[in-house]
Amino acid sequence: MCVFEFSVAHIRPLVAVVGAHGATDLAAIRQFPPIYLSVFLVPLPPKVVTALFFAASMVHFAEDVGPDGSLALHSVAGFVWLAFGAQRGLEVVLAYLALLHTPAHYIRCWRRRRWGALLAAALATCVALSTTRHVRVVLVDHAMQRLVAAHVWTECCVRVHNKPRWSNVQ
Repeated sequence: MCVFEFSVAHIRPLVAVVGAHGATDLAAIRQFPPIYLSVFLVPLPPKVVTALFFAASMVHFAEDVGPDGSLALHSVAGFVWLAFGAQRGLEVVLAYLALLHTPAHYIRCWRRRRWGALLAAALATCVALSTTRHVRVVLVDHAMQRLVAAHVWTECCVRVHNKPRWSNVQ
């Protein structure tokens, strides 16, 4: 259960757009390199990587819908996964990412005046859309799980580091 296959042929553009939102990390020049190096170079057992992935997902979604909302979303996705299979559970999460998380992420970048982050994401979206035309399956393997964890950690550090003292910007 540590590695998941996600058939994306029917939703490939959506996957490309959602996946590209992580490129905002590239503009976090102080946080991005050490965090990504740490997450990718620390040797961890596969089950720990998957647990880290799920914990990071819970934390990340809580930024959008609060801790209770994140728990509810993960519970619904888990139920769908168990009742209808991994593909449908992942589609539930992708729908959330597309409809709520990614737009909210870009709004937070806008409010924090992270123009470089938005530019990086726009370029990554164009590249992803043009280079994934023949992708049929995305493997959510341990490298992908580490990538998600690194993105969440980077965003947490950016939020703490860049929060203006004179504003209530979240």
